[in-house]
Amino acid sequence: MSKYKLFDFDTTKFPFKETVEKMMDVDQLDMIHEVFKFPEKLEIIKDQNTILHDKFYEEMKKEEFTQLYRGFVKEFISKLDMFEGEEILYQAFPSFRIHQPNNIAVGQFHRDSDFGHNTHEINFWLPFTNAWDTNAVWIGDLETDDHECMEVNYGQVSRFDGANSLHGNKDNLTGKSRLSIDFRIFPVKFYNQQEQEQTETLTQKKKFVIGEYWSEL
Repeated sequence: MSKYKLFDFDTTKFPFKETVEKMMDVDQLDMIHEVFKFPEKLEIIKDQNTILHDKFYEEMKKEEFTQLYRGFVKEFISKLDMFEGEEILYQAFPSFRIHQPNNIAVGQFHRDSDFGHNTHEINFWLPFTNAWDTNAVWIGDLETDDHECMEVNYGQVSRFDGANSLHGNKDNLTGKSRLSIDFRIFPVKFYNQQEQEQTETLTQKKKFVIGEYWSEL
């Protein structure tokens, strides 16, 4: 059984690629390393601290991307069968990743619950470029046979259990950059304000509460 599930969405209704190309001021996202190449290998905690990450996060807060992202969650993600009849929260600002050739996108293989995330959270991964082989996300223990490459084309979003499943990436040997966002959905029935106030994100120190890490639809 696959460790992830793919859902196709309409890229004309949700034009993430074109919007991000405009945000990042590049013509071809998978060749963004030719515009700016990371000078060194990314490391844990520092894997969000690059010029390109700063640029994305600054532009992300503007109306065009905010409306696109929230609309996608409200009109597509929340309508999936798995959320039928559910009241959900969503990650207010998605996490941005760039997986350049001969580099990594996240510092180490991990489970999100190791860093304070609730075990009931559900992860979604949306690449703006095709993701395959060594520029994709891998789920499971690479030292055993229990791992799988999460191959996702642009126009697809993947659901996986990032809170409880080991996941990460390999050195990118494809020659193409992968740009993506990942975000989490949290069923309200599992939300406990007192518990959520006890933990915060690793890099930005946001508490896992509504109004900081989580937003209501």
